[in-house]
Amino acid sequence: MKKWIAACLSLMLALVGLVALAQPAQDVVLATVNDEPIYQKDADQLIPALLSYQYIQNAADYATAVDYLVRQKILTLKIEEMKFDEFTDEEKAAFEADAQTEWDNALAEYVNYYLSEDTEEARAKLLEQAEEFYASQGYSKQMIYDNMLLRAGSERMSEYLLAGYEPTQEEIDEVFQSVGANYQQKYENNIADYEFMTQYYGEQSWYTPAGYRAVIHILIRPEQALMDEWSALQAAYEEQQSLQDAEGTEPDADSTAVPDAPTSEPQPPVTLEMVEQAKQNILDSVKEKTDAIYARLQAGEAFETLIDEYGEDPGMKDEKMLQEGYKVHASSVLWDPAFTQGTFADNMVNVGDVSSPVLGTHGVHIIKYMRDVPSGLIMTDAIREEIAEYLVTVKENNVYAEAYAQWEPTFTVVKMQEAIDAATQQANARLTETEGMDETAPVESTQAPGN
Repeated sequence: MKKWIAACLSLMLALVGLVALAQPAQDVVLATVNDEPIYQKDADQLIPALLSYQYIQNAADYATAVDYLVRQKILTLKIEEMKFDEFTDEEKAAFEADAQTEWDNALAEYVNYYLSEDTEEARAKLLEQAEEFYASQGYSKQMIYDNMLLRAGSERMSEYLLAGYEPTQEEIDEVFQSVGANYQQKYENNIADYEFMTQYYGEQSWYTPAGYRAVIHILIRPEQALMDEWSALQAAYEEQQSLQDAEGTEPDADSTAVPDAPTSEPQPPVTLEMVEQAKQNILDSVKEKTDAIYARLQAGEAFETLIDEYGEDPGMKDEKMLQEGYKVHASSVLWDPAFTQGTFADNMVNVGDVSSPVLGTHGVHIIKYMRDVPSGLIMTDAIREEIAEYLVTVKENNVYAEAYAQWEPTFTVVKMQEAIDAATQQANARLTETEGMDETAPVESTQAPGN
């Protein structure tokens, strides 16, 4: 939700590093609220934030910027009127301490970003530059302190307007079912998209497709030379089969050779038996370990204990991952196909089953079927909290809109349309000029590190 309160207040608080102006600050008045002026320089400072949050499409949209500033001004005056901006000495002292910490961190960030030689002299010089830079951007400890007061006043106003509102379980369930249906439609029959979005892009899906198993495993890494030999034979065999399928002919002795063969003499074609023998060589090389593992499991030792002793997968060293296991589906695209096939092998039927040795690209796996992953729409504590925050945001948006509708008529708002139009035309001219410039020309950056 794009709350107008966030636009007219929070965006003003998010201007750190975003207030590099295209032109010198202007004292031109674009509007007044109860005779209090809103200057062009205020709009110039706000526009980069509006662009960043995509509230406007280009830097010439002064009309929207003025609307936001008018709303912000009215809100500020209402906060003052209702005395939500009055704080005790103890509260002010806490704000000052927090502002000092934030200011010190900003200076340190600048120094550390540009520091090339760690000497006392170099740090002192960069510290001076940092203060000059932030001052040129209108950013100071006093600004941080003032913004903290403004934010605290706004929070008091929000609490007043919300009047203790808390989402009901019924409201939460309604949102969960409505939004959850979208997740289900998107992922129910599309395991690839589900895994890419949740594993690669970090999306929190409220729906889990059916068919996932949680597994843990012991990874044994064989000698690299044996792995390389098997990989080379396998790749050559697969390439040979592809060529054979494409040409519809049988391979001859001159057509295929093992990659990186030490002689230029024609080599016999790679056979499936050769690939299987290379695979067996690997399994034989770790047989002493795998036999010991199966014997100890048979004797009652915990699989997890043997992971700690024999396992070479760093993921299984993570306590949380060890408890939750890897989520694997028969149609998974994230895992080595051999690992997926081993997870769903014929001897992996019941929870607790342990696979035979499975050779994959990373080595030899012994896999334990831990549990079936619950499927369908699942309400977690994190999802419940997310929905509750969303509902509070919706409510806050509504109460502010209703309150503003009542506040606005009690203020005298005057917009200087000619000045707004002139600022817009000037900005458009600058944009046109910039678009016509050579894009390869160097442009000096004035942005602070980390912003």
